[in-house]
Amino acid sequence: MQSGLSELTVVIPTYMRSEYIRRQFAYWRESDARVIILDGSPEPMEIPDELRSENINYVHSGTPFTERLSTAGRYVATKYCVMLSDDEFFAFSGLRAAVGRLNSDQSVLGCVGRCLYFFVDQGRFLLKDAYREWVPFSDSADSQSSRLDEDLPPRKTHMAHYAVMRSEAWVRIMEDAYHQPFSSAYTYERLVNLQRSILGRTVILESLLWFRSMENRNIAVTVEGGPGFLAWALDPKYETEIKLYRKTAKSLLIKGGVNPTEADIFERRFFEVGVEKTLERKSKLRKRFRDQYREKLLQWSPKRFRLFVKRHLPAQVLSFSGWEGYDIEVICDSLLERHTKFERSEIERVRDLALHTARLLEEESVQGRVI
Repeated sequence: MQSGLSELTVVIPTYMRSEYIRRQFAYWRESDARVIILDGSPEPMEIPDELRSENINYVHSGTPFTERLSTAGRYVATKYCVMLSDDEFFAFSGLRAAVGRLNSDQSVLGCVGRCLYFFVDQGRFLLKDAYREWVPFSDSADSQSSRLDEDLPPRKTHMAHYAVMRSEAWVRIMEDAYHQPFSSAYTYERLVNLQRSILGRTVILESLLWFRSMENRNIAVTVEGGPGFLAWALDPKYETEIKLYRKTAKSLLIKGGVNPTEADIFERRFFEVGVEKTLERKSKLRKRFRDQYREKLLQWSPKRFRLFVKRHLPAQVLSFSGWEGYDIEVICDSLLERHTKFERSEIERVRDLALHTARLLEEESVQGRVI
């Protein structure tokens, strides 16, 4: 049993991914964290008796993603809270470190971790570092204005969507970010980041390891549909939504105590400069190619072709194609070099669960073809 997490609630939204939810039961029942699974699927899933646990609450509502998150606070009764995708994990040791930091340092609103992407290919469990461009707030960012200045475009610190936060702040942020649905699923994380900077500072913990899955498409994209942020922001047909989105951002700034003059400046940076920076990034040939073709390559290329590519092409091309992945030994060496703290047994636990799920899904696929 992984103890020391009784003050933490983990909120996991899900939709039509029963195998991954059973995997979450298998993982979190080994801890004393409180876990809330919010299922928007048309029908509730069956939870095997051997996986059920008192610390895990499965709630089926069949409601949209935005509604589930904006009302998630009703299930949170602990000091701290964090959101997690239904196919991902946090290392228990890192969560304990986050709880310890929040207990000892009242100046910190929340803790963000270091990320490892993971996936299974050809029966191999592979990982790679992600989001190493994230930076912490500077020591001088000790005021609301300085935090907003450091975090809003054209600058950037780190994403707060999957931060371990004080529950009062987490509930408020999720209610405000998700209460109004927008056609692009990528609008909400920007609102979360904005309000994080309004309310306080988050810190990056090298010991908080977040395992981000590459096994599935983003739930928000799959379920809600809609364009990416840039396509949405530049499309005249969303003009009414965009005005409401910008009004929402400015309202958060003013309600948070920012004076109206500064709120105007920060809101323009939030939206207009944010669009400019996204457009600049997307305009690069490499990025454009990856956005347009990477997903199709990953989904539709024959396995033999992918295996050949991974074995024979240079690392730069693998990174370009999205097929870059490394075994545990290589990743552990990389984490040590970067001074990221980890417990190898926790990485191996994620490996075992990922391989088990991959085998189950492969068996289901074979049975479906036979039938």
